Amino acid sequence: MPKSIHRAVVYPLRRSVRLRPGKTLPVKPSPAPVHSTATYDFPAEKSYFFDTNIWLYIYGPIGWPDQKSAVYSRALREIRNSNGTIYINCMVISEFINAFSRIEFKQQTDHSRFKEFRNSLSFRPVAEDITSNVKKILRNTLACDPDLKVIDLPEIMRFFEQGKYDFNDLVFAEICRTKGLVFVTHDKDFSEMGVEILTANEKLLRR
Repeated sequence: MPKSIHRAVVYPLRRSVRLRPGKTLPVKPSPAPVHSTATYDFPAEKSYFFDTNIWLYIYGPIGWPDQKSAVYSRALREIRNSNGTIYINCMVISEFINAFSRIEFKQQTDHSRFKEFRNSLSFRPVAEDITSNVKKILRNTLACDPDLKVIDLPEIMRFFEQGKYDFNDLVFAEICRTKGLVFVTHDKDFSEMGVEILTANEKLLRR
């Protein structure tokens, strides 16, 4: 008896309406304070969320020096001294690991492709360094991985479809809004996301 053949039903795709150039969806968040790391008083028991770039300045690869490393390392010390709490989630850790790995890849010349480098013996000491630094980060933080029941994911996607925001950044901003956290970042893209910010970025402070 011949076997029956399953035939898939192909439904036509419904094209979504495209936004016209120059038009964006209404922005929901209202303006929020932006504080300078130079003048911030680090209130007692305040809660914070560090952007990935901040962890890279503090615990990034050796050989990737930056004057901002000292600024944000001091901020970390001040937060700890004030009994503040720093939150983190798996998305930040993932970004940190990937960015750290690619910075190291760009600094070596033995491999032309990143995946070759990641699968080579040359990557082993890099992986060990990353692991050591992630452990340091975890010792200074509490986990707050996003709960999709709490985060307004449809609203995040409304912002994302404007084509001007990074998805992870939108999630980080939503976490800070819902939990009342101060977002520590050097990324000027967060100036329009309605979260309280602590930064050393002069461009962000001028907005």
